[in-house]
Amino acid sequence: MTAIESMLATFEDVAANPHVQLQKHLAAGKRVIGVGPYYAPEELVYAAGAVPFGVWGCMGTPNEARKYFPPFYCSICQTTLEMALVGMLDGLSGYMTTALCDTQRAASQNWRAAVGNDIPLIFVSQPQNRASDFGRAYVVESYAQVAHEVEECAHGIIDDENLGAAIKLYNEWRAAMREFVKLAGAHPAEVGVQTRLAVIKAGYFMDKAEHLPMVRELNGALAALPESTGVFKRVVLSGIFENIPAITEMLDEMGYAVVADDLAKESRAFAMNVPEDEQPLQALADAWCALEGDSLLYDPEKLHVKKVVDLARASQAQGVILLLAKFCDPEEFDAPLVKAACQEASVPFLQIEIDQSTETYEQARTQLETFADIL
Repeated sequence: MTAIESMLATFEDVAANPHVQLQKHLAAGKRVIGVGPYYAPEELVYAAGAVPFGVWGCMGTPNEARKYFPPFYCSICQTTLEMALVGMLDGLSGYMTTALCDTQRAASQNWRAAVGNDIPLIFVSQPQNRASDFGRAYVVESYAQVAHEVEECAHGIIDDENLGAAIKLYNEWRAAMREFVKLAGAHPAEVGVQTRLAVIKAGYFMDKAEHLPMVRELNGALAALPESTGVFKRVVLSGIFENIPAITEMLDEMGYAVVADDLAKESRAFAMNVPEDEQPLQALADAWCALEGDSLLYDPEKLHVKKVVDLARASQAQGVILLLAKFCDPEEFDAPLVKAACQEASVPFLQIEIDQSTETYEQARTQLETFADIL
């Protein structure tokens, strides 16, 4: 086993066993707070002395959660609540979630009804009017309330020094992750689609101070190697997430290389740093207000559509694959526009519907095989 293979195996182990990682945090005397999608200010959790722990649902058919949701509901919300109801999230001291879509907003209240104080909900209210002064003021006030609730769950105090240190650490981690995405795209022979995902996913479960040096070491090892994209089919992945084992296995099997991504769970999550030269809470608010080009955000100019095409061109991708989360209205609204923009730019485009409760993807196999032939 090479040094790179050994490093990747460590990431894969963490990504495949989040419960084990949770127990390690608890055994070390840490309080752990779950962090759901999207754009949650988890630096507040870190500054309070707790460990942020990513919660984006899981594969499987929800049973208990169906008592609270209709069948036509986002699988992330359904399976996240299922995890709480069946004990998979036992040990969390709280659960932080945002409400950037109608689905999440309702899901947060279902969490309160179903889980209650067993795992207290920390609700993050963020305005879609981000460019205005009143929007920024609202974020600052909202984050101040969130900080108070985090302190209660974490049994810690958030001060400017701790929050500033957390922001600095997270900025360094984001930079390392952006570099990893580029290097992984240039070295698909060493970092396959599944292992690439494992490196990113492990960062949701590990302490960032532990994950960061591991990613930096991997980046250094990859940077020392020549690029290996030659025989691979270079694509950009767009959508909310790609955490569907059947899909990632197919991508690897058919020789795809993810040279860049526009996924909410991946590159969108670490695309932009938080300012370090101002009051920390206000800096977090400014980072939120500066976000743009995302299907989940108010985007009247549809910068997200242009962003996908620009990303494909910049990364020299041969095509774009949109992994469309089932019942995700924001992504569904943008999907035809992204497709049209790709067609206008002569960038081959494929759309595959995904869901964490779907068991088979044979239709997706046929689609990916055909798309591979086209590329």
